[in-house]
Amino acid sequence: MAGVKNNRRAQYTQQIIQETVLGLLENKPINAISVTEVCAKADVNRTTFYRYYTDIYDCVASIEKAFVTGLQPLEESTPTAALEHLLTAFYEDKKLSNLVFVEGKTKLLERMQALMRRTGPEPPLIDDYQGAYIGAGLQSILKKWVKDGMPETPHQLTQIIINTILAKNLSEMRDAVL
Repeated sequence: MAGVKNNRRAQYTQQIIQETVLGLLENKPINAISVTEVCAKADVNRTTFYRYYTDIYDCVASIEKAFVTGLQPLEESTPTAALEHLLTAFYEDKKLSNLVFVEGKTKLLERMQALMRRTGPEPPLIDDYQGAYIGAGLQSILKKWVKDGMPETPHQLTQIIINTILAKNLSEMRDAVL
């Protein structure tokens, strides 16, 4: 039906705009992407873009929300299995990986962490400082993984993250320093 915001044509147009934004994020930061550039590459006019999004950041937020909403529930899962599940979903949608590099302008990692807290098992007790430290470390590992072209499988990266959080490989270094 014409005029319905969620009809097939509207969904297709939104998909084209989102794919164009993701494609542009491969080579430039979000603040360097203009609506005019997106419209030219997506072959849509500015009115069409603004029918669905207020700006580029709104488009990115829509992409993030759809990605996180599309993840399967993580109930009754261990923290390791929940992490691997999220990494697998991320791995399967590699264009979305560019959002990891949008410093301070994207909420993807925060949304993924919130999803894990909401639907996953009860996490072990950690204080706010430990949570901030682990979150920053996880973000850095994920950025490096994406920047290097995702050479490890989600399972391998999950093990790397768990070993890093638990400092498994650092005991020899600790002994040498102390």
